[in-house]
Amino acid sequence: MVQNMKVTDFLGKRVVDRKAIEIGKVNDLIIKPETAVIKGIIISTGDFGLRRTDLFITPSQIEEVGDYVLLKNEKSDIREVKDSDFEEKK
Repeated sequence: MVQNMKVTDFLGKRVVDRKAIEIGKVNDLIIKPETAVIKGIIISTGDFGLRRTDLFITPSQIEEVGDYVLLKNEKSDIREVKDSDFEEKK
């Protein structure tokens, strides 16, 4: 049974791919304000600094949320965040 989750509980969760390899942590959410629907999730792959990369996933790429966010994909299937991820598609 899926339960509701507060955003504060979701942010900072560790993210693992389908092979249970840790990718990073949930850093931010992209939400459509008109509908309050999550459009995307940003995962930070490292701590602040030169090696940090932000990746973009959609809610459909999530297999399960528990102690970790388990993805349906492997890390190689996930792309970096683009400016267009923040734009409204018409």
